[in-house]
Amino acid sequence: MATQLPQGAARSIPTFDPAAWLSALVSIGGGYALASGRKLWLVVEECAAIDIEDLMRPLIGHPERIEAVRSAIERRQNGEAIA
Repeated sequence: MATQLPQGAARSIPTFDPAAWLSALVSIGGGYALASGRKLWLVVEECAAIDIEDLMRPLIGHPERIEAVRSAIERRQNGEAIA
């Protein structure tokens, strides 16, 4: 059975917070770096597989989110605060 939203009803659109995502990566034992050419390196050697799967899920199929992570790291490297 399909559920329909009444016209004009607000939809819950999930948001993506790159700073929170990076914090979550660090909290499970991971790390990150932005190399030359803006190449994104994720260090997950010490992370449990289940944690990595859960963490990566929001990025898969969302290149704009990956770009947001790159931009957040870039801002952090330039000394800007990322909230």
